Amino acid sequence: MTNTYKSTDNTQLTEHFNVSEFRCKCGGTHDTILNPELPEKLEKLFKALNCSAIVINSGYRCSSHDKTVGGSGIGHHVDGNASDIVCYDQSGKIISSKKVSCVAQDVGFGGIANIDSSYTATHVDVRTSNFWKGNEIVTTAYSVTDDFYNYYGLSKADVYPATTNTKKNVEVSVTIDGKNYSGTLSEK
Repeated sequence: MTNTYKSTDNTQLTEHFNVSEFRCKCGGTHDTILNPELPEKLEKLFKALNCSAIVINSGYRCSSHDKTVGGSGIGHHVDGNASDIVCYDQSGKIISSKKVSCVAQDVGFGGIANIDSSYTATHVDVRTSNFWKGNEIVTTAYSVTDDFYNYYGLSKADVYPATTNTKKNVEVSVTIDGKNYSGTLSEK
C-alpha cells in the first residue's frame, strides 16, 4: 500500500518526518509515492537509536532519476518503499551504519544495507519478501548475513545508547529576608 503526495505537499507524517524529505532529488514537480510504513519504521529507528536527526539522502525516486543514480528504474525507491539515510547521535556525530543496520534489523526493516565505505549511510526499506541484509561495499547481488550483530561483531550493549540513572546535584544559593542560604539539591 502506498500514498501519493503532490510535489508541494508538506504533510507531517510522524513526529520527526515530513513528506517533503522523501521527495525525489531529480528536481521535478512530479508526485511522491510513499509507503506509510516507511516513515513509521524510521520513527522507531530514530527513537531506538536516540537520534538527534535522521537525514534522508534519497527517498522516493522517479524511474528516470533512479536510472541516473545507477539503478534500474524499478525497485524499492521507485515503489516508495526505501530510503538511504544518515543517522546522528545527540552530540551531532554520525552513527555508524554498522550500528544503524543492527537496530534497523531489530525494528523490522525488510531490506537493510551499508552503502558506503565510511559506514555513514544506510539503505532501509519495508519490503515484505526477499529480505535483504547487505553491504554494498561487498556486493549488491545478495545478502551478506542473516544477522548484522554477528556480521559486524557487535552486541546489543555496543549498539544501543546507554541509559543512566545517575542523580544530578545542583548547587544553589538563595537570599531570603537578607539571609543567604546555600546548599546542594539532589534529584531523586
